Amino acid sequence: MKYGLDRSWQDLTHAHLQQVPRVWRDWLNYPYSLTERLQETLGRKIEVQVLHDGRQTVQAHEASLLQAQLQRARVREVYLSVAEDEPLVLARSILPTASSTGVNREILQLGSKPLGGVLFNKKNPPILQRQISYFKNLGWARRTVYSLRGHPILITEIFLPHLLARLSQVR
Repeated sequence: MKYGLDRSWQDLTHAHLQQVPRVWRDWLNYPYSLTERLQETLGRKIEVQVLHDGRQTVQAHEASLLQAQLQRARVREVYLSVAEDEPLVLARSILPTASSTGVNREILQLGSKPLGGVLFNKKNPPILQRQISYFKNLGWARRTVYSLRGHPILITEIFLPHLLARLSQVR
C-alpha cells in the first residue's frame, strides 16, 4: 500500500473528531469490528479480497506506533466489499511475529476471513492508540493499535469513496 500513509495522522481526540464531516465521525471512532458494522449497516455480507499477505518491510512510522524495533513483519492488505461491487474499505494490518504466535497463532489462518473475526472473537481487545487522517482521492482513514492477548497489532483502514455512496442508499 503506497499511499503516503506516513504523514498527516492526528490522535483521535474530541477536538480532532469535530473537524471531520458528521457522516464519518461514528465510523472513525467505532471501537468494535468494522466488518460486522458494515454488514449490519448495509444488510449484506462483506467479502474480504486479499491483496497481499506475507512478510514485508514495515514502514518506520508503523514500527514506532507498535513501539517495536521492527524492520519486517507479516503485512496483510485487503479490500472489504459487498459481493463483486467496488471496494468500500482498504485495510492494512501489521502483525509482528510475537503477535501471531502461541495463543494468537489462529491469526495465521485467516485466508479470506476478516481479521475482526479473530480480533473481536471473545471480547473487545484494548485499543492502545487510535489516529485519523484524510487522504485526498482516497478518503478518511483511521489506524488503530490493538492489544491481542498482550501483543500489539496495527490496523489501518481507509474508508473509500464508494462507501459514502453505499451509506447514502441505506439512510
